[in-house]
Amino acid sequence: MTPARNNAHKRFAIALIALLSGCLLLPACTVPTKPVTQKWVATWGQAMTSQYARVAGHGGKPVRDAYGQPVERAPTVDHLTLRQTVNVSAGGERVRIRLSNYYGRAPLTVSAARIALAAGHAGDLSATEPGSDRPLSFDGGKPSITIAPGREAVSDPVDLRVPALADVVVSLYFDGPTQLADFHPMEQAHTTYAVDGDATRQPSLAQRPAAKALPRTRDDHIYLLDGVEVEAPADTRGIIAFGDSITDGALASAPTASWPAVLARIAQRNGDAAAVVNAGISADELATDQIGAPGAGASGLKRFLRDVVDRPGVTDVVVLFGANDINRGIDPAGYPNGASAGDLIASMRMLADVAHQHHLRIYAGTVTPFAGLADWYSPQREAVRLQFNAWIRHSGLFDGVVDFSAAVAGAYTPPPLAAKQSPLPVGMATVCAGDAGLHPNDRGYAVMGTLAYNVLFHATLQPPQGCR
Repeated sequence: MTPARNNAHKRFAIALIALLSGCLLLPACTVPTKPVTQKWVATWGQAMTSQYARVAGHGGKPVRDAYGQPVERAPTVDHLTLRQTVNVSAGGERVRIRLSNYYGRAPLTVSAARIALAAGHAGDLSATEPGSDRPLSFDGGKPSITIAPGREAVSDPVDLRVPALADVVVSLYFDGPTQLADFHPMEQAHTTYAVDGDATRQPSLAQRPAAKALPRTRDDHIYLLDGVEVEAPADTRGIIAFGDSITDGALASAPTASWPAVLARIAQRNGDAAAVVNAGISADELATDQIGAPGAGASGLKRFLRDVVDRPGVTDVVVLFGANDINRGIDPAGYPNGASAGDLIASMRMLADVAHQHHLRIYAGTVTPFAGLADWYSPQREAVRLQFNAWIRHSGLFDGVVDFSAAVAGAYTPPPLAAKQSPLPVGMATVCAGDAGLHPNDRGYAVMGTLAYNVLFHATLQPPQGCR
């Protein structure tokens, strides 16, 4: 090589090094890479609440510690297997789980964990499909994990083909005393089995006696498991339904009958790349916590980052809050007589600002009518609902409005106070109500889920049955 060519090569090498070094310092400078085709997205999830409760002594009075403070305790289990079955939305070829000790006050050790597809046996949600069972590991291959208080843990990914809308079974074993501080209180089906010993490898737990620490009841809960995530195409929309009991699915006949589940089913049926997570908590409020009611969850304002923004793959959030705030939220004087429309509007502005700062699309749902429920309705509360809904519809702050209120309104039997009003206040249609007119039934949830799909995907589908 001639000296001239050698010098040219040296100058080229120096220039290349300088270019790459500059790229390390300048965020806008990028080296071409392969396009990202996959991402992790939450395909199932539930918002956790605290299971701590005050310990009662003689006469129902709380037990107090040496400092005079009430003693609070979460259920403690030992040498116990929890098996929980959940219904995912989007499918994928690889899967991982997310466990929560967010509300814990002590480290939580999961000694073993496994995941499988449900076998689909009628009456036995604990049965796993042969050949689908996989051990889960953590931190790069460790079979167990200790989760510090206030933290979460994500398992290592495993290869498992999870079909869209499939039931997935997650088994957790605790080899020593463990407090289960985090749980989701409301389930619409028998989702959880608790048995003594390490039964994580068993194909079914239906015939084993229930553990005494967590006896099997009709009032099932989900413990610790707050997310199942799949590797999905990069253009998959991650949709979080964020709200209170109407989002949680109160009075729905099955986990698949809530409006977020209906939205997920329609999206999959129409070939849309979308995953839907239900982050509703029954009795939750948007603006304030419910003091002394940990199962009602922290306020929507407090938990928005944890339950929405921090979910992997999230792109969209549908917010439906307000009924509980209007009924018993904090009034301008500081009493729990019902929040003002101004407080609700300020809270929704905050959520919209945070969502847009994180490049998320945010859709606001109008508060559904409650005039049919005598214990909730008053002219003052109805005025707040109408003012808040009018602001949602016309503020222009959101990427879209899901007018749930109009969708479920219809003929109903008004209680005495509502019947005296002229004109008659709008109520939830009796054919779409699961109770006196606060929570929808399956028909009402189908209407809501269809409407949410239409707004998010610019469609014009009709539900099987309307509310009018």
